[in-house]
Amino acid sequence: MKGRGLGHPAVLLGLAAVLAVVGFQLWVTPSNPPGYHRDEAALSYNAYSVATTARDEDGAFMPLFFRSFGDYKSPLYPYVLAGIFRITGPHKIVARAFSAVLGAIAVLLLGLLAKRLTGRTVVAVVVVVLAGLTPWLFELGRVALEVSTQPLLITALLLALHRAWRRGTWTGREGGLVGLLLGLLLYSYTGNRLLAPLLAAALAVFAGGGRRRWLLAVWGTFAAFLVPLGVYAIRHPGAVTARYGVTTIAHQGHSHAWVVLQAIANWFHDIDPWFWARSGDPAPYVHNGGYGSLFGAVVVLALAGFVFVLWRKRNDLWWRYVIVATLIAPIPAALTVDRHNAIRLAALPVFCIVLAVPPLDALLVSPRSSRLAAVGLGLVAATVAVQFVQFLHAYQVRGPARVGLFDAGVDPLLQQAFATGKTIYIDYDDRGAQTQAHWHAVEDGVPRDRIQVLPDGGIPPNGSVVFGLFQACDYVCNKFATWQNYWLARAVAPRP
Repeated sequence: MKGRGLGHPAVLLGLAAVLAVVGFQLWVTPSNPPGYHRDEAALSYNAYSVATTARDEDGAFMPLFFRSFGDYKSPLYPYVLAGIFRITGPHKIVARAFSAVLGAIAVLLLGLLAKRLTGRTVVAVVVVVLAGLTPWLFELGRVALEVSTQPLLITALLLALHRAWRRGTWTGREGGLVGLLLGLLLYSYTGNRLLAPLLAAALAVFAGGGRRRWLLAVWGTFAAFLVPLGVYAIRHPGAVTARYGVTTIAHQGHSHAWVVLQAIANWFHDIDPWFWARSGDPAPYVHNGGYGSLFGAVVVLALAGFVFVLWRKRNDLWWRYVIVATLIAPIPAALTVDRHNAIRLAALPVFCIVLAVPPLDALLVSPRSSRLAAVGLGLVAATVAVQFVQFLHAYQVRGPARVGLFDAGVDPLLQQAFATGKTIYIDYDDRGAQTQAHWHAVEDGVPRDRIQVLPDGGIPPNGSVVFGLFQACDYVCNKFATWQNYWLARAVAPRP
């Protein structure tokens, strides 16, 4: 497309392809996923609470982390969402659209990175199409969870590193930008509390050659982000590692050697490219089953790119970093009990797309003069088309069926409670019910004082409405509506 005007058919076709992909990435529907998962509700309500009162749902002023169901959510996503809610007001479609926008930007940045790597606009367009249609990246943008920031931050990090490498501008300012991106990654998702330091340490591949000042600036900036995390961990023992404590493979009774060997085995399981080409995360939070999370063609291209980089570009420090970072990315997930977790491995599809760029460039250089290249491009297009249709069908059919996982019946249940006009009481320990009631109340414009959390051991007034999930009544109550484990009841009297 180089040197062609805007009216040239090839340019128009490329623009149309990019716009179609962006439109697909921004496709957000209220029924897929249905309802609103408790984690989504917790992040959204905390974002709204911070936007309006500068405090989280527990009353903490501008907290560094947000307590949620025994976990402590990272701050980047809810704080940015809080700014959006200040403009739009609270709504689940707004929150999920925010995630979709993050995904669309990540896809466009992957195209920009491909353009800088190859100098070819056609490669950039093809990368945008492949990345934008990739099920894994698309699905991460359908849920209002903090992990939706990860593909964007990883891509931005690779862009910043490539800019410094291409220009040879190893200044403190350039290093500060890379350190900033690593710092944002640190506070973007729970698993990144380990991944970000690992990626920072991997920058040692750039050591030497007059890059000392740049590297010190990177690590110095990143260290500044580590300080608040360390202080918080000291002041709140166990908070930063709470989620890891629940999911870790390092249970009491296992030796260190066993943990290391198990983590290595888990790493090989999680990075298995053929698994991702034909299947995906068995838990349907972001994957519906019945299709590959990555296109088989992308997997083949990424493997070819991996070999090509080791063979021809191992002295290129940027590509060397990409290889190391790709091998590092699955480590946090390998230390947990869940295999093939699409959320904990959210960086993996980004690295696969990047590694696919060199083989794509080779195929697109001279397809007319090379019958083999033309056949290769045809196979890529055909397999991607088949797998995309398979994915789209499963997404539209199975996606809306996740009613239990995404608490789809909670809103109708709470509408019954709101319609009574009475104050709704919730047990002190019933965190799940509190979060859902608070979120749906603000989304529906119900005054906050209509939701009351009982003190520990408290009893609501006789005849009042009670909403619950995890806790039973500590008093006599009559349930009058239920959905799965959620229930509404009327308080009758104290327990005899």
